[in-house]
Amino acid sequence: MALTLLQPIGYNANSCGYCSPPGDRSGKSSRSFGFLAEQMSPQFYQDLVDRGWRRSGEYTYHPDMERTCCPQYTIRLKVNDFKPSRQQRSTLNRWNRYITGEEPKNGKGKAKLFELGPELRRCKEGEGMAHRFSMELTPATATDETFDLYRRYQIAIHKDPPRKATRHGFESFLCSSPLGNIPIHYAPGADTTGLPDEYGSYHLLYRVDGVLVGISVIDILPACVSSVYFIWDPDWAWASLGKLSALYEIGLALDMAAAGAQGMGWLYMGYWIATCQKMQYKGDYAPSYLLDPGTHVFHPLTTKLKQFLEVHYGYTPFSEVEGMEDVAVREEWEGQRKDVEMAEPREPKPKRAVKLVVAENSDECAESDGDDGSDDDDDYDDDKGDDDEDDDDDDDDDDDDDEDVPSEFPTPPPPGFGDPDKLAAAELDGLFVLTSHFGSTRVLPYAAFRSGLSSIGRRKTKELVAAVGPERFASSPMHIKTKGMLYFG
Repeated sequence: MALTLLQPIGYNANSCGYCSPPGDRSGKSSRSFGFLAEQMSPQFYQDLVDRGWRRSGEYTYHPDMERTCCPQYTIRLKVNDFKPSRQQRSTLNRWNRYITGEEPKNGKGKAKLFELGPELRRCKEGEGMAHRFSMELTPATATDETFDLYRRYQIAIHKDPPRKATRHGFESFLCSSPLGNIPIHYAPGADTTGLPDEYGSYHLLYRVDGVLVGISVIDILPACVSSVYFIWDPDWAWASLGKLSALYEIGLALDMAAAGAQGMGWLYMGYWIATCQKMQYKGDYAPSYLLDPGTHVFHPLTTKLKQFLEVHYGYTPFSEVEGMEDVAVREEWEGQRKDVEMAEPREPKPKRAVKLVVAENSDECAESDGDDGSDDDDDYDDDKGDDDEDDDDDDDDDDDDDEDVPSEFPTPPPPGFGDPDKLAAAELDGLFVLTSHFGSTRVLPYAAFRSGLSSIGRRKTKELVAAVGPERFASSPMHIKTKGMLYFG
């Protein structure tokens, strides 16, 4: 059974890896809300992804789409409707020619019909080819081989100082995962060679002549293959491995759907940012859809929507954009659009929890015994924020200006979030809590546990429930397998 255990972290201001000038990450213009998940079921995470959340290691976060400097929109591709563009076909054809040793065509004669599935399979472990190409789907764990490629990639492509490209960082960012492994049910008798047996987190390894040249870090969820990160050998820049990896990830989702994995039909490509050129390629895989963060409805990524989002700060419902005149949006875009020099994009780093549970028999705990569930915002302590997980004493590889700054939950709440101040005490009191404090592991109602929380702990709990939605938390023993539980470990 894959339990879902959610531990509050809170609202943060952080430096932005998208609009900060290269080499300058001292600003705190990025705004997001997050929590830690020690465990999470793939179905629960699928529901969160469909509401704009995304994980980095065991840290799951959601940008404040009204206030953050570079709004990050969930983008997904419907794989059954995907038709590769001329450039995408050319990239795959060039790769296949390299593996097979075929000479480029001279352009004369009738063009061969391009079928994505057969072209993706043509060179995998084929006989009589110039090179041996293989793909291997493995659990997301660190090995000497995968870490070595990650380290070379981060130093050469992202210009990380060698001291920052650590194995600890690799493991916490791209290997550690809260996702529980749940069996995937395929159609009886289906060919599942090379397909995963369980939902969860994986590394898709690409090798040429036995040498690792690329790693797709992916989550496989009930409705999608979700791209987390791609790592490639700097010596293979000529091959456009990033574009190839997207095609092979599409192929994985198609093969799973063809084998009868119910609901599988999408490739989620992470976040799309209108003003970041390094993110624009995601929209080149069509038909793509963007999530409206306020309504949680996916809309086609049209030219009009893209142009509007490039020049507008803050949140506007997509339905309002779609109702605008095309000419007006185009004219405004032409008048306001500016080219911005972007920094290298980076995912938020995994976090660790602050101390939210007070010591047993402490004064605060005793004073809280008669708590009615209400919170006093004046008790919020900005000095008790979370630290980057990489700031351990034995692995000091982060700059001070790259740390999160805890901030108060905004009013009004971020688009798509509930208002913690409007949560009734009864909505919280019936939710289940798993705790391992005070010498034993127990499951109990929040009403029986909240007196053991500090005032900041009670406030952060309300914020977490409002952000995720109280309906997603277990309030009955029957819900524990399918819904989340508050967790204080």
